[in-house]
Order: sequence, then structure tokens, then C-alpha cells
Amino acid sequence: MTLTMAWVRKVGETEEMIIASDSRLRSLGAWDAAPKIIPLPRGDAAIAFAGETNYAYPIMLQAINSINAYGGALSRRQPLAKLKGHLIRVVNLMLDQLTDIPRDLWEAPAAFFLLAGYDWTTHEFKIWKLHFDKATRRFTFSPGNPWRGEGHDEKVLSIIGDEIDEARAVLVEFLRTPDGIRPGAFDMEPMKALAFMIDSDRFHSIGGHIQMVKVYKALQCVPFIISRDGTRSLMGRPLLDYEKSESVPTLTLDY
Repeated sequence: MTLTMAWVRKVGETEEMIIASDSRLRSLGAWDAAPKIIPLPRGDAAIAFAGETNYAYPIMLQAINSINAYGGALSRRQPLAKLKGHLIRVVNLMLDQLTDIPRDLWEAPAAFFLLAGYDWTTHEFKIWKLHFDKATRRFTFSPGNPWRGEGHDEKVLSIIGDEIDEARAVLVEFLRTPDGIRPGAFDMEPMKALAFMIDSDRFHSIGGHIQMVKVYKALQCVPFIISRDGTRSLMGRPLLDYEKSESVPTLTLDY
């Protein structure tokens, strides 16, 4: 599977949404060059996945097709929250087209998604998880919620994929200070937790290169080149030596 995170980062008065993931797909081996985050063509959000690619990639591509086909969605006249409702209907209609599976072989789709971006109508960053509900046999959304506890209501984070509990435990260690867990919003602590999980030999389904996009209040969704350990990668793929980065910003990580 994978490990994918979306969180609201706040430094001073500046707020932005970050969506980050590893780049590993596993089948017979580990393929560390998979795109797992796709910026939506309307510019204010991205969709990311964890889980089975036979569900994930068709769903993500048809989500993009549905936005491109409707001017209101493409121009953002359709607010992000309403787009979320449209996408869930698209996904469930796609599910209805799945046929010829023997009843005794049917399994619930093990695919999970994050829809994350900035809603210009509410002036808020939003994160929703898309998951399959076994009771209704339909996909449904649930909102990302702030952390509980005094001083932590600004911490907004959603995680999908493998080893979520372990990832949260690692994140808590990066937030820990002599006086307890640091209050206030996240900075780059979730990214540090993701990097730790990728580097660890204990998590065979999480690995490869970090991929990341940022969503700004200016309604821009921007992919970043990640420079780490002497390698430059873009959306999970290592760049060739001659590939330049004039049009794509670079984030250099020293962890």
C-alpha cells in the first residue's frame, strides 16, 4: 500500500496545505517511482490515494475527466465542498459498472483517498477521506478533524495507508518537547515522520521517494521537486541529470 498524509501547515501568519506521500507500489517486488498525488485541474485541490491500484488509478483519472468536462468545476464556480459531493457520485456510479465477480470472490475495495484543498467560499483548508463502507457497499467521505486536546485544535491532519498508528506515534515524538507535545499548528513534523517511515527497514510497503504538493490560499496547487540524500525526484520519480527545474520549485530536505 503506501503512506499518504495531508495537513495544514502554519508558520507565523502563513497557512498552506501540504499533501505528501511515499512512492512505492508492491506486487512481486517494490517499484519506487509511483505517482500517488494528482493535482486537480481546477487548481485549488489535489487527490491522493493509498491501496489497490486497480481501483485507485481508474477512480482518480475519472475524477479528473469529470472536472475537465464541466466548466463550473474547472473554473471553481462549483465550490470544493460541492465538488466533493459530485466526485462521490462519480465514484459510486463507476462501482456500479463492476460486474462478473463471483459472489464468493467479492472483496471490499481496499482503496483509500484524500481530497485536500482550499475552499474559497468558506476561506478554509479542507481535507476529506474517501473510503469504502462495507455496510452500504458504497464509497463515502469523512472530514479530517483537528486533534483533540487543549492547545491542539489547530493541528489538522489526515493519514491513509499502512502503519497509520505507527506513523502517528512517530509524529508525536517529533512534536514532543520537555513540556509535553508542542501546542499550535503543524509545521513540517508530519513530513519528518513520513521520511522516518520511508527510511525504516520495518515497513516494506512504504518506501521510495517523497512526493509533495502544496495548496495555497491563492488557489494554486503546486508540485515540488524533492531534493533528498543527493537525489532529486518529482512526484515520486527520480529526475534524470539533464532534467532542469526552472518551472517547478524545489524543496531540499535534510532529514
